[in-house]
Amino acid sequence: MSNAEKKSRQNVIAIIPARLFSTRLPNKLLLPIVGKPLILWTLQQAQKTRNISRVIVATDDEKILRIIKDSGNEAVLTSAAHQSGSDRIAEVAETLPENSIIVNVQGDEPLISPTTIEKAVDALLQEKTVDTATTCEPIHDIKDVLSADVVKVVTDENGFALYFSRLPIPFPREAVKKYGSLENALRKEKDLLSVYRKHTGLYVYRREFLLKYTKLKQTNLEKTEMLEQLRTLENGAKIKVVEVSEGSIGVDTREDFERVRQILEAKKITYRKANVEDALAVAKVHVESWRKSFAGIVPQEFLDNLTVEKREQVFRQRLGEENYKMFVAEIAKDGIVGFADFGKSIEKDFAFEAELYAIYLLPEFQRKGIGANLFKLCQKEMIADKVNSMYLMALEVSPYKSFYEKMGGKLVGKGNHFLALVKYETVIYGWKDLSEIYG
Repeated sequence: MSNAEKKSRQNVIAIIPARLFSTRLPNKLLLPIVGKPLILWTLQQAQKTRNISRVIVATDDEKILRIIKDSGNEAVLTSAAHQSGSDRIAEVAETLPENSIIVNVQGDEPLISPTTIEKAVDALLQEKTVDTATTCEPIHDIKDVLSADVVKVVTDENGFALYFSRLPIPFPREAVKKYGSLENALRKEKDLLSVYRKHTGLYVYRREFLLKYTKLKQTNLEKTEMLEQLRTLENGAKIKVVEVSEGSIGVDTREDFERVRQILEAKKITYRKANVEDALAVAKVHVESWRKSFAGIVPQEFLDNLTVEKREQVFRQRLGEENYKMFVAEIAKDGIVGFADFGKSIEKDFAFEAELYAIYLLPEFQRKGIGANLFKLCQKEMIADKVNSMYLMALEVSPYKSFYEKMGGKLVGKGNHFLALVKYETVIYGWKDLSEIYG
């Protein structure tokens, strides 16, 4: 890092406004995720940013203040009367050195990428005439274009904001006339989606501009759209908009929180190839998964006859075979929580080279992306072994068929299988060319 870079970094300070009260998800900043409050995840992401020298949490609540300080980080108790996050960070900014650059990182963004913050900060460091910058990202889902909860932004040719709105902007007039509605137009003309940008709510200010801006009265458009950044535009100032590719999730609802929790929990998981010593742990996952996931679906007699001891012997034998492979998902405090196994196809007349035998997860770790990761690891290993096609057999009554279809499996056949003398229909999913997916 050059002396100039060091000097500029010393003047860049992130402030995280952390108001305890929230309408849709009460006390959301204190909700625990993988053993620590949500606000600490956001703080740690900001601390990873290479061009920020200091991170301060600005809060109106003693609990948040104590949590931040007890974690060894910096926090300031601010007025409870502030109407916006910008007002709250301005209170702290007044105590900071002149010519500082202030980064407003939303407290409910625990997945925000340090790279996103870095790019917004660089916009101010590189363009001395720019007083404020923010970020946007491409929109990939039609429902986000139509949602009033997703703020859209349009920019001029130099990347400065023209307008922010909760409504879809720009509006494709001719396409809507042709197809009858915006939703139909977006579904029919796939390229239309590429013109939309989601405003992601990260702001970077020069300190003096921030202090001036927060003293301005609310403007008509700001009050109409309930978007405070419109105050800047209505007063003639410019906002540099930096497009980023790293998406984030703002936690406003319980659904948002669960999505974030699942992602962060999955990041704590280690994936590796299994060995013979894993046989016991894998057997426990196998038996518990069957008993809880298939209770009431398959005969109870079959589930009762599943034992860890029997399965351990089977896995010990298989893990010693040349053409058998397994990947496990492991968490330090819980051990192995899931696995997937596969081998070369033994069906000589079948048009697929390998069989994915199964994916098993402990029930509490299902629907968190772990199964998809194990699935992809197996397929990539097949490619490495010069195996380019695979199939998987599942019970017709399996609750996981939709997962296999989501992962690209096509129905290629049917059969049957007996469990405790009860005949069950089976379905066969096939992946004909793995190189098209991972090549």
